[in-house]
Amino acid sequence: MENKDYGLGTEEIKSLVLKLSIPSIIGMLANALYNIIDRVFIGQGVNEIAIGGVYVTLPLMFIIMSFQMLASVGGSTLMSISLGEGNRKRAEQFLNTSFLLCLILSILMPTLFYIFADNLLNLVGSTPENHQYAKEYFDIVLFGAPAVIVGFGLNNFIRASGDSKAAMNTILIGVILNTILDPIFIFGLKMGVKGAALATVISQYVSMVWVLMHFIKGKHTLRLDTKYMRFDRKILSLILENGMPLFLMNIANAMVTSIITINVRKYGGTLGISALSIVGSVTNIFFMPLFGINQGIQPIIAYNYGAKKYERLSKAYKIGALYATYICVVVFLIIMIFPYQISSIFLNENADPKLLEMVAPALRKTMYASIFLGVSITGTSFFQAVKRPRIASSTSLLRQLLILVPLIYIMPMYMGIDGIWYAYSVSDFISSIIVFYFLFKIFKLVKIECEQEGDII
Repeated sequence: MENKDYGLGTEEIKSLVLKLSIPSIIGMLANALYNIIDRVFIGQGVNEIAIGGVYVTLPLMFIIMSFQMLASVGGSTLMSISLGEGNRKRAEQFLNTSFLLCLILSILMPTLFYIFADNLLNLVGSTPENHQYAKEYFDIVLFGAPAVIVGFGLNNFIRASGDSKAAMNTILIGVILNTILDPIFIFGLKMGVKGAALATVISQYVSMVWVLMHFIKGKHTLRLDTKYMRFDRKILSLILENGMPLFLMNIANAMVTSIITINVRKYGGTLGISALSIVGSVTNIFFMPLFGINQGIQPIIAYNYGAKKYERLSKAYKIGALYATYICVVVFLIIMIFPYQISSIFLNENADPKLLEMVAPALRKTMYASIFLGVSITGTSFFQAVKRPRIASSTSLLRQLLILVPLIYIMPMYMGIDGIWYAYSVSDFISSIIVFYFLFKIFKLVKIECEQEGDII
């Protein structure tokens, strides 16, 4: 089969970044819509308490996604580097080992979570009022976890090979189907929260089948091959090491989300958790483009790092960071100007008016430092692409855990629930400064490596 590089090593950088990032942005937005569409329809078709119940399940889904990323993102990045080095056999080893690991996790993770569902939901912050909604949703969504782990796992390899359009289509298929099925199950069949969960599961399995057909039909530059589908100690170790940053970031997300939920419950009760669900949904959908740019630039940086083309990888990061900053500024302005209009999308006419008065100001307070996140978030992707997984892990943990969590506990003591919202902005500002420092340092080291081992092209 032809070893396609989709222009990663030759195409003009600006156009390449756009070509890979735009489909990735669409894909990430669509991916975020899986849960957000559920919350919108639940808010309109059930009630505002149910929104909070669905949100409570989020940390547990983060954990499942964490293991998927550990298995697939590490392997897909290394696959891209191997293709840049011209080592096709090595690339196929990474693909197949990651796939096998995803298969094992797709059975293990949902089984464990189903057994301990009630205890886990209590642990992450459910209340007596929203627990039943959380349980109904989570029990069904868990049946879709194998499709998420296998389908999304393989989709990372499609994206890392440079075929971002195919990766985007995978997500779009699922989201469009979920959007169609949600109102049918929630409103038409009167299934409520269970209907939203069922719509999500069906959509996830359809997406998985689409991804598998991509490989079965030989559209990918590499193939699934049982010859390489085994656990080579060295290959597995490299996959786990390189996937660790995103794994830790998502585990941190899960921990932080649980801690925030528990503290919001303490200071704002069940209504506060519903407010948190809306704030989280809005900020998530608005910042998915940043992660889309991450996914767009990472294969470019990784491929050209493997090929020792410093100028290309440097330009790719800088253009990506610039575009990410543009997005941050636009998002900041939208949320500052229209917080009430945005929040009301999630609520029906019977919703408690106190909820809207809580959500809209909270949105603004979480976003004050958001303009710095463009460089900060893309920086983590850069570290991973140039084989600095420990720095990528450290900076991810710094923002999500080491800075934010203490602030979540301390600031509400003096400011009430407002302290939780402001903690986001303070954490984003401090962590961004630290990422800037590491970017300056690592860029120098990468340049030296490329000068010593190849040409600066």
